[in-house]
Amino acid sequence: MKIGDRVVFYHSNSEPPAAVGVAEICTNSYPDFTAFNPNDIHFDPKSDEKNPTWFMVDILFVSKFVNKVTLQEIKANHKLEKMKLVQKGNRLSIMPIEKEEFDEILKMSKKKS
Repeated sequence: MKIGDRVVFYHSNSEPPAAVGVAEICTNSYPDFTAFNPNDIHFDPKSDEKNPTWFMVDILFVSKFVNKVTLQEIKANHKLEKMKLVQKGNRLSIMPIEKEEFDEILKMSKKKS
């Protein structure tokens, strides 16, 4: 990810899981300092400050979808069948999506349910 990249903001722990908006990367990546804090839930004792395992970026709100796009709708759309999100074995955290997938999700978010 680089500054200026647009991302789909996805709620993986909601019911139902859904894409809900667009954000923009506004910083370069930097070590995730929470991995070094033993009092943080994201603490990783294997992560080394000199050679970090985990990185983060800051994002800026761009827009909220008029209609959220659920995981079920994404899976049902044949144009998104190769999207990493719907591939077996992928864990959602941060993953790349192709421009065509991004555009299709935006299009889906504008349709009335």
